[in-house]
Amino acid sequence: MFKFLVEEIDNKEKSAERIAYLEQKYGIVFPDILRQLYSKLASCDMKMCEFEISGRHFAVTGIVPLEGEDTEFEFITDDDRDEPMCNFIPSDWYPLAEYGGNYFYWSSNSHRVYYIDHEDVEKQVSISDSIEAFIELLNNSVVEE
Repeated sequence: MFKFLVEEIDNKEKSAERIAYLEQKYGIVFPDILRQLYSKLASCDMKMCEFEISGRHFAVTGIVPLEGEDTEFEFITDDDRDEPMCNFIPSDWYPLAEYGGNYFYWSSNSHRVYYIDHEDVEKQVSISDSIEAFIELLNNSVVEE
């Protein structure tokens, strides 16, 4: 189902507990596709994915983990809510994937996926109309080694 993951495991119980905490903290509901992804995620590691949208090249090298290091969901979300990032990251956006410190976000309102380069935060790029479409994009853009 997630061809871009390095390894799939059964992480359903642990991820469900963490998702419940995050949903309560932020007043959001994780879409089913993200519940499924995190229930299979062994780590944030994934196969390199590269794709093009409107003539612009993008790469994804990691899924934002639900907990762990300073690159985890809660840390990034809280950091994005502080100055100056709160002026650029809409309050309904949550981190999903990354490449080189730049993040792909999902909207809790529309479920669309966006990209922001943290060196040019004023230019938000629409990547896909849904999280499912983004997952499919990743599945179809794995760079074979």
